[in-house]
Amino acid sequence: MKVRANYLNRSAKQAFYTARKRSGDVTRIAETTGYSTSHISNVMAGRRKVNDTIANEMYNVSRRRMKNSEKPEMADYDLEFVMSW
Repeated sequence: MKVRANYLNRSAKQAFYTARKRSGDVTRIAETTGYSTSHISNVMAGRRKVNDTIANEMYNVSRRRMKNSEKPEMADYDLEFVMSW
């Protein structure tokens, strides 16, 4: 299923991002949008409203990522294979 950012509203983009967020994203979004890291953090925590600029950047940062719930756990890997690296 293809999802285009233009068709999603701000809260849908935030939900899309929340399922795929990684460490370091707050800084990255703050740098590209021009907002402070504390403001971006407040937006992600729900203490401030999401504007279109932040919503679009949250979507763009996470659009090619897997959901965190779909990522394989470390226990799923064969430990002998991992240790042979």
